[in-house]
Amino acid sequence: MRVLFRCLSLFPLPVLHAVGALLGWLLWIIPNDRRKVALINVRRCFPELSEPAVRRRVRRALGHEMKTLTELPLLWIGPERRVERMIRRVDNGELVDRALAKGKGLILLSLHQGSFEAPAIVYSKQHVMTGLYKRQKGVFEALSLQGRTRFGGKMIPAEGSIMLRALLSLLRGNNIAYILPDQDPPPGRGIYSPLFGIPAHTPTLVAKLAKSTGAEVLFFIGERLPRGRGYVMRFVEAPDGLHDPDLQTATDAMNQGVEHCIRALPDQYWWGYKRFRRRPDGSRDFYT
Repeated sequence: MRVLFRCLSLFPLPVLHAVGALLGWLLWIIPNDRRKVALINVRRCFPELSEPAVRRRVRRALGHEMKTLTELPLLWIGPERRVERMIRRVDNGELVDRALAKGKGLILLSLHQGSFEAPAIVYSKQHVMTGLYKRQKGVFEALSLQGRTRFGGKMIPAEGSIMLRALLSLLRGNNIAYILPDQDPPPGRGIYSPLFGIPAHTPTLVAKLAKSTGAEVLFFIGERLPRGRGYVMRFVEAPDGLHDPDLQTATDAMNQGVEHCIRALPDQYWWGYKRFRRRPDGSRDFYT
C-alpha cells in the first residue's frame, strides 16, 4: 500500500478528484448499501426536496466521499509545498486567535464533509492541533499518522479514559483539540439530540470538555473547490448554548451547529453514513 500511495501522490489534485468522481458515479449506478443509506438520509433530512433533487444531491455526495479517499495520498505524503498551496483561502481565521487569547484552549469541530483532512493537516503548521483517531490495521495506520502529523499535528487514539485525560490536559494548557462530532458514539458515551428534527445518538464528549475547561468551540470546515482547484478553510462560530451547564442543552446546541454547517454545503456531506442507526427505545429501524 505504501508504494501505491507514493505513486498516487505524484498525480495532480484535479486528476485525483476526477478519479474520485468516477468512483462516486460507479457507487451511484451500481446498487449498494451506501447509496441506499444516502437516499434515505437525504429524503428524511430534506423532506422539502423533490425526488430528482434528492437523487442529484446523493449522486454528488457519493462523488465527494470518494474524492476524500483519492486525495489522501497527496495530502499524506505528497510534496509539502504542493499541499500547502492547495488551501486557497482562509475565512474567519481571526476567530482562532480571539479564542486562544482567552487562555482556556480551543475545540475545533469538523464534520465528515468536504475535505476534513486537508485543512487540519495544513493548519497544524500554524497552530499545533491534537486530533482523535480510531486505530487501524497494518500500514494504513502508519500512513495516516505520518500524514496527519507531517506539519506538526498530534494524534491520540479515541479510547476511553486515556483520551479524556489527554484532552483535558491539552485544553487546560491553552492548546487546540480537533474532534469530529457527527458520529454515532458507543453506548454510554452519547445521548439523543435532534439533528434535522430526527433524534440522533450524539457524543457528549464536546459538551463535557467545554464545561470542564471553559474552552472555546469553533466549527472548522474544508470546502472542496470544483475541478480540483483546492480547498477553502473556514471557521464558524458555535452556538452559544454549547457552554450551557446542562448536558442535553449543550449537546442540542452542538447539533444545531452541525446542522448549520451541513446545510451550508449539503452536497459535500457523507450522507452514506448510518448516522441514525441507533434509535430511541421503541422506535423502528431508520434504514428498513
